[in-house]
Amino acid sequence: MYNCDSCTICCKFMGVEELEKPRNLWCQHCKIGEGCTIYETRPESCRVYECVWLKTQVLENPMPLALRPDKSRVVIGTANKGEDLILYVGPDRPDAWNKGGFREFITNFQKKGVNFTVCCGEIMTKI
Repeated sequence: MYNCDSCTICCKFMGVEELEKPRNLWCQHCKIGEGCTIYETRPESCRVYECVWLKTQVLENPMPLALRPDKSRVVIGTANKGEDLILYVGPDRPDAWNKGGFREFITNFQKKGVNFTVCCGEIMTKI
């Protein structure tokens, strides 16, 4: 099973309501490139979040390393009980979801009926 290794970008892009942490700011409990300093007692929203890139690493055809969130600058989350995908990007790279292998990834899943939303700060855009 893969782990996050040095990827901690979700600790920046994701908001954490329980900590009143807004999106696109580093969490006060994140040791950048190392992990969460309160991992054992982290909030529920952090506990239930599942990184889509990380989950694919145990599959026969995992997502490539180039699409890992800290490399691609895109964090992939789920919505509607896993039926839809949300691409979280930072305001400094709002088009990161449209670069590298992401366009192919999105096209392949859209053909299977998956809906995508890009979340950049507080702006949510369906694609």
